[in-house]
Amino acid sequence: MSVSTDENTIEPKSRLNYKVLFLIAGLAVIYQTFNYILPEKEGELSPIDFVVLVAVMVCAIASFLVSKRYERSEVFGQAYLALGIGFTAYAIGEIVWDYYIGVLKIYPYPSIADIFFFAQYPFIIFHLIRNIKFFKRKISTMTIIWLAAIPVALVLIYSYFTFIQVGYDLFDYYYGVPFVAASATTLSFAILGMQVFRQSLLASVWSLLAVGIFLNTFADINYYHLEIFGLYTRTHWVNVLWFLAPLLITYSLYRHYKII
Repeated sequence: MSVSTDENTIEPKSRLNYKVLFLIAGLAVIYQTFNYILPEKEGELSPIDFVVLVAVMVCAIASFLVSKRYERSEVFGQAYLALGIGFTAYAIGEIVWDYYIGVLKIYPYPSIADIFFFAQYPFIIFHLIRNIKFFKRKISTMTIIWLAAIPVALVLIYSYFTFIQVGYDLFDYYYGVPFVAASATTLSFAILGMQVFRQSLLASVWSLLAVGIFLNTFADINYYHLEIFGLYTRTHWVNVLWFLAPLLITYSLYRHYKII
């Protein structure tokens, strides 16, 4: 790893360009606007459906590029390789999902796509843990408690809202529990990452990446709860988070690539 420890050189380089952040926010607004404008037809894909796929694929490529730059660092090299694999799995899941809907005209639930959607979580968690352990060697007992409490609480909430429904489907419940647990665990480590990374010399770059992961998993958790009540639609705000998150992560990775 070739990051300089001189704060006079690192700090200016690590600062985020707020014009770029405003541009990303503007793209998110445009995305959601087209989400509302373009008609949603059951069993058909819209051009807007491919935008998230492109954003996720770019994020995966950026992760592999940063991993390559970190090839001399066992910790960061492995961490960013895992992040790249996680977002590659995510992209493959999107491709399979779109194939089922656009080509086979089948709603892909359950489907092979879910294997790839789920696969992203262990790799992203591994990425966060490797980075967190580098900056924070010791984790307090209180931190361990709330790290465990968040996924437990979210699974219990998911269970509660499932079982209060009339005529709930046990298969849907048991099928969804692993996804809720995995995404909630990722959310816990993303929150810890935001706390830990802000203490580093590259605080803004590391923190933005953690924020992106947080938004992505926050959207996932809300999606699973929406599915309980059949309220998910393409125009729901979770979709703009799925678009926004990889953009933020990619920008963070770009800044990281320029620094190391």
